[in-house]
Amino acid sequence: RVMIAIALACRPKILIADEPTTALDVTIQAQILKLISGLQKEMGMSVILITHNLGIIASLAQRALVMYAGRAVEEGPVEIIFNGHHHPYTRGLLQSVPRLDLPHRDLQEIRGTVPRLNDLPEGCTFSNRCDFVMDRCRRQEPELRPVGKGHVSRCWLDQRVW
Repeated sequence: RVMIAIALACRPKILIADEPTTALDVTIQAQILKLISGLQKEMGMSVILITHNLGIIASLAQRALVMYAGRAVEEGPVEIIFNGHHHPYTRGLLQSVPRLDLPHRDLQEIRGTVPRLNDLPEGCTFSNRCDFVMDRCRRQEPELRPVGKGHVSRCWLDQRVW
């Protein structure tokens, strides 16, 4: 809370909150998120929230940017990222999180390991772990490209295949 107060002392137009709830119990997490959300509305500021917690993203954010190995792989409205995602890494990430609305669903893991940033594979950085990899993926890294209204993905797939 002190760090948030210090950050807001100059009334910024943008607050960058990097893992603001890490290592906090659930009650304190909720208080911090409520505080940030309230201050955002009260001060009319934008918030860039950096987090690994998909629940926080689902409850607070309007847009999401998914990163893998230091690169943006998908960006768009939260509703689309959660329910109409395009990139295979986003799919794997969402399948690895428990959901209360699907209690009997097996959690999936993303096979393999994240590459070292100083030893990235040629082509798509996710190609060594992707279930939908094509030859082109291993040769050439795709650019972020539109896959829907306000939705971009760094993937050679022309459409979702799942």
